Amino acid sequence: MVQAVRFSMDSLRREVRYRLESGNVLRSQPVAVLSKFYAPEEWCSLVEQLELLDIRLHDRLGELLGREEWPND
Repeated sequence: MVQAVRFSMDSLRREVRYRLESGNVLRSQPVAVLSKFYAPEEWCSLVEQLELLDIRLHDRLGELLGREEWPND
């Protein structure tokens, strides 16, 4: 039996920050690029949660992070 995986917005933001810092993705890329880092069943569950949060697959990764503080500003 396949069990649904739950993702919190905080865990998703941490994942996006990690992928950005690792150079795996760019802030300008769409959310859909994250699919290559998840198993198909996990990705389906994540997409469902994103839709509930009104986040679309074509939205940019940078939009998920919201306002960020930069120490050199």
